[in-house]
Order: sequence, then structure tokens, then C-alpha cells
Amino acid sequence: MRSRCCKRLTWYATAALTVLPASSVFALTAQPQAPPAAEASLDAAAQLDPVNLLLLSVQLDDLTLTDGLSAYGDPSDPLLPMGELTRLLELDVDVAPQEGRIVGRLGEARRALLVDAASRTARDGPRVVPLAAEDLVVGPTDIYLRASAVEKLLPLKVLVEPDALSVRLSATEPLPIQGRLERMARMREATQGGGAALEVMRAPGGYRLFTLPAFDVQLGAGYQTGQSPSVPFRYDIRAAGDLLYSGFQGYVGSDETGRARTARILFERTSVEGRLLGPLKARTVSLGDVFTPAMTIGPRGMSGRGISLSTVPLDETNVFNQIDLRGELPLGYDVELYVNDVLRGGQNTPVKGRYEFLKVPLTPGVNVIRVVTYGPRGERNEDVRVVNVGAGLLRRGQATFELGVVDQDEEIIRLRPIGDDDEFDRIPSGVRAVAQVNYGVTQYLTVSAGAALLPTLAGDSRQIYTAGARTSIFGFATNLDGAYDDAGGSGYSVGMAGQLLGSTVVLRHAGFRGGFVDENGAGSDITRLLSSRTEATLDSNIAFAGQVLPITLRALRNVYVDGAMEYAGSARGSASLGAILVSTGLEYSRIVSSTGDATQRLGGFFAGSTYRSYTWQIRSTLDYQLLPEMVAQSLAVTVDRELSQTASLRFGVGQSLEDFKNVNFTAASIFRLRFADLALTADYNNGDRSWRAGAQLSFGLNFDPARRRYAMTRPGPGSGGAVLFEAFLDHNGNGLFDAGDEPVRNVLVEGAERPAVTGPDGKVFISNVGAGPTAQLRVSLDNVENTSVTTPPSVIQVQPHPGSVTTIRYPMRPTGEVMVHVSLRRPDGALVGIAAVQLRLVGDNGHVGEVSTEFDGSANFINLPPGQYRLELDGGQAQRLRMSLVKPVNVTITGDGGFIPDAEAEVRFERRTEEQSQDVASADPQ
Repeated sequence: MRSRCCKRLTWYATAALTVLPASSVFALTAQPQAPPAAEASLDAAAQLDPVNLLLLSVQLDDLTLTDGLSAYGDPSDPLLPMGELTRLLELDVDVAPQEGRIVGRLGEARRALLVDAASRTARDGPRVVPLAAEDLVVGPTDIYLRASAVEKLLPLKVLVEPDALSVRLSATEPLPIQGRLERMARMREATQGGGAALEVMRAPGGYRLFTLPAFDVQLGAGYQTGQSPSVPFRYDIRAAGDLLYSGFQGYVGSDETGRARTARILFERTSVEGRLLGPLKARTVSLGDVFTPAMTIGPRGMSGRGISLSTVPLDETNVFNQIDLRGELPLGYDVELYVNDVLRGGQNTPVKGRYEFLKVPLTPGVNVIRVVTYGPRGERNEDVRVVNVGAGLLRRGQATFELGVVDQDEEIIRLRPIGDDDEFDRIPSGVRAVAQVNYGVTQYLTVSAGAALLPTLAGDSRQIYTAGARTSIFGFATNLDGAYDDAGGSGYSVGMAGQLLGSTVVLRHAGFRGGFVDENGAGSDITRLLSSRTEATLDSNIAFAGQVLPITLRALRNVYVDGAMEYAGSARGSASLGAILVSTGLEYSRIVSSTGDATQRLGGFFAGSTYRSYTWQIRSTLDYQLLPEMVAQSLAVTVDRELSQTASLRFGVGQSLEDFKNVNFTAASIFRLRFADLALTADYNNGDRSWRAGAQLSFGLNFDPARRRYAMTRPGPGSGGAVLFEAFLDHNGNGLFDAGDEPVRNVLVEGAERPAVTGPDGKVFISNVGAGPTAQLRVSLDNVENTSVTTPPSVIQVQPHPGSVTTIRYPMRPTGEVMVHVSLRRPDGALVGIAAVQLRLVGDNGHVGEVSTEFDGSANFINLPPGQYRLELDGGQAQRLRMSLVKPVNVTITGDGGFIPDAEAEVRFERRTEEQSQDVASADPQ
């Protein structure tokens, strides 16, 4: 039913507009058996003159029924064809122009409808509707009524818009077509979860026992003065693949002496649907160098060697939780974080090969997180993540669980000597365990409980226990958490979040005593204990100069146990000015010591970027200070110029505005080779007259299962998934490439780092499809020789993980199309097209096509698999109108893209049964 409705509306909109010849008008004076009707229609030829033809668009509420209803006469009150109109509305109405009558039944009460041209009368049940002579015209294949008369007879309000050539219908009581569409909508909601959804092909995913790993390799070497070593050499190697039915990820990175300094190993499985660990329904399970979960109060997320798991949906979080964002950051790359189009931070130095944005606050509702990475070769990549931030409320009976147990700050492979780096001196070592469970008591109340074991700098451990509740008060998400530790410390946290005057507001206050440590809300001095912490965040959109500017305001107040206080505030915003993305922000801090001494600072930044004409990429940042004194601090400008698809140049200037003698100049030439990227760079600093020249080679290694060998690729395989795409003509329709099937070349696949096209074997290996929970690819057949095929959905969803290779078979079944013309023979023997006839093409292969004829009687059947087909009338409509085919119509679809001749079908209408004739007679005035 859905197919019939969709196809009918499509072909109404694309119908060829043809005009019936004047000779098709039929005068009833040639029918001696009905002289009254003839007298009423003596001017039929004049009324239905093709010169007066109007092709009207007809809408029922918001549904377009046709764009080509053949009407005649006055555009403000046209003559409408009752046969075609009632067929469009699927009314139980029979239009018999040879008899000069319209008979049928209306509404759920089945009221009798009669229009008699001979007596110029009409009845809707017991109600008599008089008709003027100009209200009714009998044509050769239809009976026409003025729009004003139609409104009196049918349960419709009719609004004619002459300028728009449209007719808008509003039902005054339920119509059959409305009931059918409502049933279809309910069926779609039941099967799709509500609403029309884009058709998506979901590729099979999962993990294997073993796959050959993929690699990302970066090698850098050069010569420099003023620094040691004078001949630096550095490398970063990433590896990923499947091992023991989990995703393996490995990393090793060196310092500039070529000595390995950092290594990571991780085994991880993820499931968007929550199908891990049986009844636990975990969504993420990780083993190796992992991170523990964070709580609303108490422990924060920390790294270490151990295990972690979570049943929390991957794209959801609590509005009162601040999230940590981490990802791979290769050498020479810069990264910026945007939350809801507002720049929140940036980083250009990897931490153990990764970027880290810690304790990022989000707002209630849908948050769009963009991590924009700028490469040393002028690349600009965006990783977009959508996070649904709610009140933390679960459905009744629903539970979520998080667990992490690690040897804090220790890696599986320890390459850094103990005590080697001062940055780690304040991080205690030992076992860190965090567990938290949430349970939905009712729809509006969720409770939580947690426990943690944390190591301390003193060498012992601290136990923390938490309990909390989540609810909604007057539309505001509300949380209350309490915690205590085994040393007698305790703390509480109260938060509210919601919409206020068109802005999103998050308020949170926490209090502590007895030496309780809240790692998530530590002050600027982590050696001192907090007494309380209050913070507020406001996100809003401001209309300015015809644009909507997103802004974020944040304020906090920390009170220390010794009486010292700290105030901080920030304001950030972003806007697009023409082709330039501009971001700016202010940061304020005021620290009052326990003795009353105060220091304050106010600084800001200005950043702009553009990708002008898609060849010039320009980025600039300006940092400045307003308090305690006004001073410009630094300016940096980077310009990337793309010379061709394989070569580009980079120029950069970094200037310390506090010391104009210290200027850094950068120049680089970048070559994007087919299987690698090569960058030649040079830096000069006029402050100490030091310089550096170097080269960096970046490439990937990926195992191609189609060719059963490793292939060099551009960087990316070691940190993302890959796809082996195979397109072929599936002649037998079994979905497999077997004897007789043919590969299809020139199929375009987009969605990865760059578009890919299938070769003569119909295959293409696509790397760098990402490593998120899901990724989408789009398939285009624009350059395929034979497009007369049916295919799976053009959107393909995959679940990639680093090092994975997903095989996608894309069977394309040959099809054909045929035009069918449905005609009615009038008394003089001529054939005229008849509209709104519902047709079915039934194939011997089991395929059924359904469409409706246009105003000229034409109907186009598309996407028909090869086979023999027979034409049928829709059973319900044919029975209701007593309509049948004069002779069988058969069609052969070859599926080779060749021309298929049009098929001609003739229909006839039988007289009503004796019982129906009696109903008409009883309604006829004596």
C-alpha cells in the first residue's frame, strides 16, 4: 500500500500534460434513449472545448492528489470531472456518462448519492440538492460538476485558487483515502518506531578471532641549531586489528632522539545496541590501557592498566556530568574543539599520542561536538559527534552500570622510567576502582549508587561511597548527590538545568567537609581542600545583524577550607562573517588569599579561519590581556595554499607581541603521494637565530582481502576502519556474486576521506571510514552505463573500529520500465484515456508493481525485475466501479536497458446490479 501511494504521487507530479482533441467531446443528442439529458447538455461541446482546459493541482489537506486534473470553464468555479475526482478520493461512487447519472454511497453511514443529468437534480441521502443547467456537463468519459456544486454534494470544503491553478479540499467527515493513509502511517510507526525514516543498508559488523593488523606510520628527521639533539629523529606507529574477537589497538611513540617513550595497548569491544556480556547488555568493554568512569561527585576519570565496562548508551550522558574527550593526535597536527558551534579549546601537543579535552561541560538536549583537526599538510578533518544530554532519567525498571579497575597511571608496557617526569609526581600510584549503578524507579525518578577505591599520595587508599537521585521539578532537571569516605569526609551536590527565558541554564552547588576531595571540582590549587564550589553555565543564541550567534557564559566560585576564595568566569562565542569563521572569548579569574590579598586577571583571544575558494586555508589567533594591564601577547597566522590535488604550500608566522625580537617563521611544501604524504619543512627564529629543516613521511599499511596482500595507503588505516565494496549485476537475485553475474565498474562511493570508484572487477578498497560507533557511506550510480537496476539503499551504515575491514556486497538487479495506457471506448468507437485507475503488474517472479493512471490515462511502471507480467486492475476499485479489462494485457521485461514498447489496455464498465438499481430508483423523485 505504501508503494502504491508513493508511486502514484510521484507520477502525478511528473505526468506529461496532453490536451484532449475537440472531437472527443460527445453530445447526448445522439442518444435517443435520454432526451432530457441531451437537452441539459446541448452545449457540452462548447463547455468542454479544449481551449477552456484547465490542468489543476488538487490537494486534500497537505496531501497532493494530482497535479493534472482536467477541468474546464471559469477558473474561479471550474467544471470538475467527478469520475476522476471520486477515484482520487477512493469514494464508492459510480460515474456513468452514457446514462447521465452518478450513483454511489457516502460516509460511514453509507448515504445514497444520486446525480441525474436528465432531471438536473441531485440527492445526498434524503437531502435534495438542486442543480442549475450550468452546474452539470456530460462528457464522453466523465460527468463534470461545478466546484460549488461538488461542495454541496460531497463531504468536502472546496477552495479554488485561480491564480495558482489549484484546488484545496478539506474533508468535513472521514474519507476512505484518509483512513487508508492513517493505517499506513500507523504501520510505519509500528515497524520503524514512528515517522518516516531514510532507507539505510546496514552492513554486517562484528569482531573476528584474528585479522592482519593495519598500520599508521609517521617518520620525521631533520637538522636543527640551538636545540639538542642537532639531528632529531622521531616516529609514531599505530597498529589496529581484530584479535580474540575484540578490537586491538597499539601505539608506540618516540622522543626526538628516536627512543621509545610511550606505548599503549588496548583490547576493546563496542556495541551500539548493547549486546555484550549477555544479560548485562554492556555497550563497551575495554581491557588494557583504559580509563575509569567519572562520578558526579568524587572520582574523576583516570588512566591506567586494567579493565572497564559500561552499559550506558554511547551517545548519551547526564547534564551534570562533564565529559572527557580523547582521540588520536599525530605529530604536527593541531586540534580544536567546538561544542554547539562555540570554540571551547585547542591543543597542538599530543599527550601520549592523543589529544585530551577534560571536564567539558554540555547543555541539556542535543549537543553537536566537532573536533576539527588541522594537519601539517593543509588537511582539515572534522569528527562530528552528537551527544544527547538529559536529566539522567531512565525508564522504569531500566538500569545502567559502569565499572573501571586500573593500576593508576601505569601502562601495560612501561617505557618511562619512574620519576622521570615531574608532571607525574602528584599522581599517586596504586589500584583505582570505580563502580556506579543507576536505576529507574519511575518515569520521573532515577536513583544511583556508587563506590570507589582511590590511591593517595601517602601510599594508602581511600574508600568513597555515593548515593543520588535524578528527577524533574517544574520542567527543570534536578539532581541530588551525597558522598562520604572512610576518613570521615563527606560532600553533597545539588544541581538544576533547564530552559529559562529562551536560554539553557545549568546551576550546580557542592559542599564538602572533613577533608573530602571532589576530583571533578578541584580548584586551581589542588594541594588545598575545598569547602564549597558553585558554578553556573548559560548557553544562548543572540540575533545580531541578521545572524544567530551562539554564546556560552560560565561562572564559578570556589571557597577553600583555609578561607581563600577563587572566582572565575568566561564568555565565548562564534559567528560566520562571510566566508570567515570567527571565534572570540574572555577569561576572568580573581583569587583572594586567606590573608585578604587579591590578584585578578582578564584575558581573551580572537581566532579566525577560512577556506577561501577551497584553495586558500587561512587561520589566525590573537591572544591578549586586559588585566592587570592591557597588553597584546601573541599573534599567529598560518596560510595553506593548495596548488593541485597532490601539492600544497604552507607559510606561518608566530609573533610574541611582548617581545618583537622573537618572531618565528615557518615554510613547508607538502606532497600528497598516492600511497603517502611527504612534508618538507623549515623554521627560523630571529630571536636566537636558530633554524630547523626537516622531512616527515606519513603512510599507512592495510591488508586488502580481495588481493590478499598488504597495500600502502595514505595515513589513517591504523586509527580507523576500512571497507571492501563490491558491486555486481545480480541476475538471479540471490544477493551473491556467482556464475552469470557481472561486476559493475564506475560505482561512486562517498563518505570516507576521499571518494572511491569501483574498477573493472566491480571492487574498491576504501580506507579511513572512521572509528565512531557508526559511519555512513553513500553510493551513486551516475556514471554507471546501465542504470536500469534496482539496488539496496544508497545509504550504507557501517560500524567500523580501528583496523577493521567490512565487506559490503552491493547486488544490483537488472530492471526495466514500461508505459501502460488505459483507455475507455466511447460510443463513436474512439478511445480516450481515463485517469485515476489503479493498476497492478503481477510478474511470474513474484514481483508486483502498483501505480495509478494520470489524467491522460498513462501509467509508468518502473524498477521491474526481468520476467513475464500480466496487467490487473486493483480489485477493490474494480469491484466498486464494476470495471474490467476488455482483454488480457501481458508485458515482457528484459532488464537489459533496452526499449520496451508501450502497452495498451482498454477497460469497460458494467451496469449496476439489480439491487443497486433499486436503490437508485427509490431515491429518484416521482
